[in-house]
Amino acid sequence: MTASEQERILLHAPSYLRNVIVIMVEMGLRPYRELLRMKQEHVDLANETVHVADSKTSGGIADMPMTGPAKQAFAAQLAEAKGAEYLLPSPRHSQRPYISNVRKAWKATLKRAGVEYFALYELRHTFATRLSAGGVADHFVAQALRQDDSAVFKRYSQAKFQMLREALARLERQANEHTVGFGTPISHCRTSGTVLEQFERYRPWLVHLSR
Repeated sequence: MTASEQERILLHAPSYLRNVIVIMVEMGLRPYRELLRMKQEHVDLANETVHVADSKTSGGIADMPMTGPAKQAFAAQLAEAKGAEYLLPSPRHSQRPYISNVRKAWKATLKRAGVEYFALYELRHTFATRLSAGGVADHFVAQALRQDDSAVFKRYSQAKFQMLREALARLERQANEHTVGFGTPISHCRTSGTVLEQFERYRPWLVHLSR
């Protein structure tokens, strides 16, 4: 999804779906297993973090830092769903207390926006592409997607969280107007003076220790 497509989609999306879209492209959450099932108690606006309590894999269960736009979307959704247990409560009486399917609303929104259909899940790819375009190295992109079960990151969980916060700060939101893939050279990453830089410097040593 390009930045211009995102603008059109957000313009035509219902409010709850607009919040879902922003959160996904800013944080890379999985839509159906992680975001739609999320409880309000797992959203911490004060500390700008969210706890992913349910995921596709055990590695996906984690605390995630919010970006500024993601925090605004979470705050808007909390206000819209005030008093409910879930972040995205079901508007109708159903078997599930949360919205469990947005495919119909997503398809209708794309049509109104004049954007060719693509699956909602692909917004995770948009998130990854924008991180890569911002100069974030591939292994940190994998960490932000929570696809890497690295023993090094499990041992140094506090450092990992700070690395993720720094990585999210580099999202290049205009990047999708052209194709940018994975494979960002480490030398291109703007890591001076950050935890990311320190990890790059000592990663071989940390890997050795974790064996």
